[in-house]
Amino acid sequence: MKPQAVRIFLSWCHRDRAAVDALLHNLRPTLRLFTDLRVEWWQDSHLMCGEEFTPAIRDRIDEADFGLLLVTPHYLASAFIREHELPRFSGAAADRAPLPVKLSPLPPFGPAYDFGGLDKLNMFCLDGKAFTEVSRNRRTDFSNRLAEAIRLRTIGQNGYA
Repeated sequence: MKPQAVRIFLSWCHRDRAAVDALLHNLRPTLRLFTDLRVEWWQDSHLMCGEEFTPAIRDRIDEADFGLLLVTPHYLASAFIREHELPRFSGAAADRAPLPVKLSPLPPFGPAYDFGGLDKLNMFCLDGKAFTEVSRNRRTDFSNRLAEAIRLRTIGQNGYA
């Protein structure tokens, strides 16, 4: 059986680089192990020399099947993300499927905070904890379970078992 190809746009805030790198360190290899799924990945570090930032990001989102949203307070406070990325994956105007992940602890959901619609989505965490809240020896487990959640969502196996 030929693996299903899926394009994932990685949406994250550069202030969270250390946590993002730590998560991706285990997530990328695990995603490559699936026999029924081939993930094509894009993030802004793939921009080519001289490429215009905003139009390139818009084009890659247009081509994406899903957005892996690595959510932190910095992510939610980023003007660029709020204007150009998040509306494509969350809220009334969303036209791409979101894969939100709680990368670090967030304020409690409620009317006092604007989560850009993410408060209405099931956000991936491990036993109620964000990636940065789990111990270093559980981070591989977090990444492995996230990979499986991505697999199930992208191949459409979220029904009754």
